[in-house]
Amino acid sequence: MPHTRRKRSYLLDPRFQLKWTGYLVLVVVALMAVLGVVISQTASRASDTAEVAVAQAEKAFQESKANNALVRGSVELAGDPNLSAVMATSLAEVDAKQDENLKAVQQRRDLIARDRKQLDRLLWASGGAVVFALLLLGIVITHRIVGPVYKMKRLLRRVSTGRLVVDERLRKGDELEDLFETFLQMTFSLRAMQTARLATLDGTIRKAESSGSAQEVLEGLRALRAQMVLGLEKRRVSRPPPAPSKGGT
Repeated sequence: MPHTRRKRSYLLDPRFQLKWTGYLVLVVVALMAVLGVVISQTASRASDTAEVAVAQAEKAFQESKANNALVRGSVELAGDPNLSAVMATSLAEVDAKQDENLKAVQQRRDLIARDRKQLDRLLWASGGAVVFALLLLGIVITHRIVGPVYKMKRLLRRVSTGRLVVDERLRKGDELEDLFETFLQMTFSLRAMQTARLATLDGTIRKAESSGSAQEVLEGLRALRAQMVLGLEKRRVSRPPPAPSKGGT
């Protein structure tokens, strides 16, 4: 019969694991929220500064155009065509330069606004990824602690029924190795005590048999011995009896 691999469960004690994983996530999320607020406020101040700079540049551009219009009007009233041509060229260059500066400031504002939106999306995406990673990490870490505890509880229930042979070990990477080794030492001590008691019981049975004790007493002692021996045996995996061959009688 092929060996069927058991599906590994990382939530052996959901209440314990999810509680401490939740604490870990909450602490990290709180720190990330504080950091996100600081970054968001810094980006907001940069965006506000860009808006103010654009507003001032637009105001300066409008004032420059108004002043240029006044200058043109004054030159035209003077009636000097040459002066009017020179001033028109000069003022056109000033307007072009102002317009170029205004566009540059507006582009800078748009770039800051776009960077702020990208930063907000990055903060939300990275926050979600970190929370998801912490959930997985918390469950895996607590699994390394809960796994040994879960196994020890199961083995303690077996020892409490009198079965003192423990042939299981912790998985590689599990925590609480010292505690599990202490548990194994306890089972070794109990087995040694049980073996000594069994030897004493064997001596008592031999004396009872030689002294001609009642059959009921001997049967009771032998039954007690069988129970003690059962606790020192390794747990056997029950297998179904082999199916009879078709050619058998």
